Amino acid sequence: MVRRRSTPWIHRWSRWLIGGVALAGMVVTAYLTIAKLTNQEVACPTEGCDIVLNSPWATVFGIPLSLIGFVAYTGMLSLAALPLLFNQPQQKELRRNAENTTWLLLFLGATAMTSFSSYLMYILVTEIKATCPYCLASAVFSFTFLILTIVGREWSDRGQLFFSGIITAVITLVAVFGIYNTQMLTPKGQAFPSSIPQAQQKLP
Repeated sequence: MVRRRSTPWIHRWSRWLIGGVALAGMVVTAYLTIAKLTNQEVACPTEGCDIVLNSPWATVFGIPLSLIGFVAYTGMLSLAALPLLFNQPQQKELRRNAENTTWLLLFLGATAMTSFSSYLMYILVTEIKATCPYCLASAVFSFTFLILTIVGREWSDRGQLFFSGIITAVITLVAVFGIYNTQMLTPKGQAFPSSIPQAQQKLP
């Protein structure tokens, strides 16, 4: 008699873990978005949070970056939860197809978010030079997504998976550089002045 190989616990719980991280990210970004839109100071152990929120990198063409993050986390939660909705015996094929499709989308989404977070961490260290626990938490969430999507299921072709991840990361970084380079220019094409003194002047 051939014994069936038991399913690793991470494969059984990976979608739930991704959903939990996504919920945490939604709470953080929703709070930051409300604070940004209402011009309220955020609860922060350092002054870095307000400096970051008042920097040019905190918005993308006038849209709060935290709001974009909230949408991204909502998308990750939706992708993680979608196959779980097909729980009837006659829906096995639908669930299998949904799992295959959403796993790839989860991986690509996690790769894009990790690439974006890596760029923002670089900006945080080299340009803004401030400590923001919320930013660090969001970066940790993104890296956690990436790890969970890689180890959370059995991938049949990891080479193709990582190739897709590299392409996604390159596209994300090129888009980010293009967006911020465009945003940092005045209508006359001159570079924006440094954001840090402006941000610090807004602090009490």
